[in-house]
Amino acid sequence: MRPCIFAAFLWVGSLPLGVASAEESAEEIAKKALDNNVFSTANARAELALDVSKDGKVIRQRRISTKIKRSPEAVRSYIEFSAPADVAGTKFLSIETKGSAAEQYLYLPAFKKVKRVVGSQRSDSFMGTDFSYDDLDGRDPELATWSRKNDEVLGGQDCWVVEGATKNPDEDPYERVLIWVHKKHLLPMRMDFFAKGQAEPVKRLTVRKLEKKDERWVATDSVMATPKKGTETRISLLAVDFSREIPESELTKAVLER
Repeated sequence: MRPCIFAAFLWVGSLPLGVASAEESAEEIAKKALDNNVFSTANARAELALDVSKDGKVIRQRRISTKIKRSPEAVRSYIEFSAPADVAGTKFLSIETKGSAAEQYLYLPAFKKVKRVVGSQRSDSFMGTDFSYDDLDGRDPELATWSRKNDEVLGGQDCWVVEGATKNPDEDPYERVLIWVHKKHLLPMRMDFFAKGQAEPVKRLTVRKLEKKDERWVATDSVMATPKKGTETRISLLAVDFSREIPESELTKAVLER
């Protein structure tokens, strides 16, 4: 199981999915919730601010633009840093095809070179945030075994609670994940990620605010926390556009070096 934490940048309520009911299985609820992100749209552009904190104090800030394009063959995700100056021009590309591991590429302007992210590098922090490169992978709910937990109220919102246990413990960085799913909007409001044999989550994603954008409910304020390190990365959605077509030619390895 690889929950796509990158989609936490832009959880999007996709209206055609319908609503979940008390009779639906944990897997059905999880699938609807995890499909409610930018990957459920054909095209998405967004501007985001990332604030990284340590023990409650902001230690670094990032400004990024993203492009995501979904086709029957693949999902292509692109991130470019625009600020601050020491990371401006850094670019990241992920190409995910069904049934294959995601290809990840990083361009660092200081070296004027594109490198592929592989092996142990995938567990490294992504540009000093609480996200690892592994976290930027896509996910397939079918690669987990799902179960229902007791419903809970989270931040005043009624939520389903489902747990997914990975079917591939040797490949997945997380043994299991707990998801609190907004009953009305079917958006993940919280996700707890557990490493193998750990009783406490190693990471926690929390959605703090939802807003309606272009007839879709969008997470505009989210936080990814790493409790043991005392760090968290706040993701603020500054702008989003679902209407403009994104040519596939803008989302290739060659574009990273331009």
